[in-house]
Amino acid sequence: MQPNLHQWNGPQSRRHFLQRIGALSGATLVSACSAAPPPPTPPAGMTPITEKQALLFWGDEQHPLNLAAVGFMTAHPEIEWQAPHPVEHVEKMKTALAAADLPDLYWAEAPLAQSWGCQQLLTDLTDHLTPELANYHPAKSAESLVVKHGIYIGWPGDLGLSGWYYRQDHLQTMGWQAADLTTSTWPAFIEMTTALHQEGLYSYCFPVAGWTPLFFLILHQVGGSPISQDGAEITVSDEKGIYAMHLLKDLWEAGGGLAVDWWQAPYWQAIKEGKLVGDFAPAWARGFWEAALQDAEATAGLGEWRVAPLPGGDGIQHRTGVWGGGQLVTPKGAANPEGALKFMHYALASLEGATHYGAASVVPAYRPYLASAAFTEQRSPLFGDWSFGQFWAEQEQELSPAYVRPAGLDAVNSAVQQEMMDIIRDAYSVEDGMSRIVERALPAFTQTHCL
Repeated sequence: MQPNLHQWNGPQSRRHFLQRIGALSGATLVSACSAAPPPPTPPAGMTPITEKQALLFWGDEQHPLNLAAVGFMTAHPEIEWQAPHPVEHVEKMKTALAAADLPDLYWAEAPLAQSWGCQQLLTDLTDHLTPELANYHPAKSAESLVVKHGIYIGWPGDLGLSGWYYRQDHLQTMGWQAADLTTSTWPAFIEMTTALHQEGLYSYCFPVAGWTPLFFLILHQVGGSPISQDGAEITVSDEKGIYAMHLLKDLWEAGGGLAVDWWQAPYWQAIKEGKLVGDFAPAWARGFWEAALQDAEATAGLGEWRVAPLPGGDGIQHRTGVWGGGQLVTPKGAANPEGALKFMHYALASLEGATHYGAASVVPAYRPYLASAAFTEQRSPLFGDWSFGQFWAEQEQELSPAYVRPAGLDAVNSAVQQEMMDIIRDAYSVEDGMSRIVERALPAFTQTHCL
């Protein structure tokens, strides 16, 4: 996920592994035509060489789980971690589930895992995860529960917490302190972003085509959900969805949004120039920011960045929002299901594994790790001496158990993207616009949700 992770020079690729197996198979066919010689006897004091068990993982290039794999192979020397990170791995995984050419482990966002779990394509992890549920926020374990079948099909990975990143030096110059942001309400935040804009500064990104992550962050904050918890109904247009869209409209009208595409060259240039002094972003964004800014001029402000909770105020129940946050699944028919389960327990349900995994900029969902010094005492170039780990550990308590991301979410997200700017620009009322979102999403949702 993060471009600043250690480069993983892991074991041979699966292709090379299969080529080697093919060569061995050919030798076996030749030798089968004659009497097989007795197996060689190893010299005294030497242990016979045994073939390692391959454990094949698909996910993003330089995935944080590669860091956990180093410790895992030390604890399990009989297993060889293989992570080729295929291009377009989502589409490749969809094909593999139909063709049975499967990895042992796959990193899936919640809607994908829920869709495949609904189709009973993933291994049932209920017996393994249930004893560990107290170690995860209910909102994260719920993302792994397929309500239709009553089973857990994924192991919670990273939390996907979000906040408002900001340059403390710029805000302090204009009279705002961290304490002000900790207690800030949406009206106060909008007042601040308006004042910053009057000085030629921008405090968030808002592309001209619209920006659905902001809407869903606010929807999480007000205790809403795009889809009902049983996955059967689109709920984005209820009173909480309407309120969230009103807040987003107020934010856009404040004028403090920089109209560039997120994380593209103009975005990073605005940060380097000190023009974009804040933005809404997930915890895992830290690695991307550090990679983009590490060679920048001094105005990039490395060490001066901080994160504040999302604004509070009337109707706000939660001071964070969910942005990403995947889980680890193993498909039915995987070649090494036992090794897959061992890795899940190690990487995502042990302090040692989570410490390896959390060395990247993700925030593991494993609660004992969140309470450990290994997490709270982390420091980074982006934040300087500030304890970002302590901040995110506190924000974990702000997750909403009502917000779900089941199968069918992509249909709702697409409809929000297509309608939101017309709503914001008053082409029709917020209430009518939210109804239009449901109407637009319903055909695709009906085809993809879990019933």
